[in-house]
Amino acid sequence: MKKIVLILVMLVSYACSFDRISLEYGYKDSIDVYGLSLFKDFDYKLFDIADLSLEVTTEYVDGKNDSMAIISTQPLATIDITENLYFEAGLGVAYFSKEHLDHKQFGMNFQFKESIGFGYRFNDNFDATLKYNHYSNANLDDDNSGLDFVGLKVAYRF
Repeated sequence: MKKIVLILVMLVSYACSFDRISLEYGYKDSIDVYGLSLFKDFDYKLFDIADLSLEVTTEYVDGKNDSMAIISTQPLATIDITENLYFEAGLGVAYFSKEHLDHKQFGMNFQFKESIGFGYRFNDNFDATLKYNHYSNANLDDDNSGLDFVGLKVAYRF
């Protein structure tokens, strides 16, 4: 737990070099996920339609009888649907502090992360996203329970 707090303090201390910060809560099958993310926006459009950013996330996962931490990073592509409504998708890597959570066996600490979401911008500083996250080792190990959850992310742009 001390390592997690240290990582959180380090991430927050570097927040001024990032463009956005978000808090996230997710849930599925008696597993609660609490997350803090930092984002760096790039002045680059992917295929001339999607804004590109880098997301760095730390999450605390609380199961029925067990808990663990996750650190992940992923490039995130965001496509505006309207002026306020957007779609985002990302594919990245993650590190799990444990290879198991309750009855789930992840097989290894290294995992892949995929996420998709629909969001709404309230103004220039605040937005909220309903998102789906999936973690898996892509069958690099025989044990691959994976971890899926739906969450709500609230972000603030500096």
